[in-house]
Amino acid sequence: MTHYRRPASVGIYLFLVLLFAVAFQVSGQVMPPLDPKIPPYQRVNELTGTLSVAGSDTMKPLTESWSAKLRQLYPGLSIKLESRGSETGLDALLEGKAQIAAMSRRMTQQEVVEFKREFGYEPTEVPVAVDALAVFVHKDNPIEGLTLAEVDAVFSKERRRGLEYPVKVWGDVMLFEEEWAEAPVHLYGRNGNSGTATFFREHVLNGADLNKSMTVGVGAASVVVEVMKDRFGIGFSSIGYRTSEVRPVPLATVKGGRYVDPTFETAMDGSYPLRRNLYLYINRPPKVAPPGPLAEFVKFALSQRGQKIVLDQGYYPLPTMELNRLTMMWATPVRTATAEGPAKMLD
Repeated sequence: MTHYRRPASVGIYLFLVLLFAVAFQVSGQVMPPLDPKIPPYQRVNELTGTLSVAGSDTMKPLTESWSAKLRQLYPGLSIKLESRGSETGLDALLEGKAQIAAMSRRMTQQEVVEFKREFGYEPTEVPVAVDALAVFVHKDNPIEGLTLAEVDAVFSKERRRGLEYPVKVWGDVMLFEEEWAEAPVHLYGRNGNSGTATFFREHVLNGADLNKSMTVGVGAASVVVEVMKDRFGIGFSSIGYRTSEVRPVPLATVKGGRYVDPTFETAMDGSYPLRRNLYLYINRPPKVAPPGPLAEFVKFALSQRGQKIVLDQGYYPLPTMELNRLTMMWATPVRTATAEGPAKMLD
């Protein structure tokens, strides 16, 4: 089992996360406009019942906000949320303890096979937002950019991307200013239950283990809090948790390549190398209408109102064509004893 350094006091960090929660939202970013062609949410007459959603801490601002808005629309709806990590959400889905797993990475083929072995059909995959996994440094850090090989050498001792030397001080990545050249690089990141950590290991470290000296944050926000406090720190987390006290490092795929900032444009055109979708995975038997609460949660997330929340929380909306396609797949009216009557447009 791999062990990492942990913060001295979880309570302090939870307090800091709450204290700076407002500052995390899209600080320093230019908000892209929301496409008016994204389908509006159509409210059903009434909806009651329960829904269980488990999974990604990165997606917690989204699942909490979507749930809060739905409960306002449908006072008789009960939604249970747990946001302890993508891996725990997948476990809850497989064990039948959750109807939806929120995941900041895509399920692997092996995980899909395991689900099918358990239930006899594959899970339903619904992308709901676009994210840029950012490598954050303190706002005072003058680093121009990093290659993926350098980031790999920072966060893993194995250096599977081929950098010939380890990165232990900032001078190892060509930061030669007097204060920085001999300053140690302090690492911050996510734990093994995190889909973000899994994505980072697969797409940056080529599957290698994270350095054991890394301080593990209790959540996506706390990684950024740590870097805010540490001039020599570096950490990985979702762009949605950016603040004015940190900055995302521009990344180049190869040595000599162009450094690319994580922005809406670079995430959408694929030029930013750590672009990813955020997903809902659903236990939905084929040819069976999904329960009303489950269907409305998905439809709301894909709607104009749901994607406005995506933007407000610092993430990026899916392309409109993709949203239209997904919405059509969930457009069949879901009839329940308490969900009859004409739909009402809310956007």
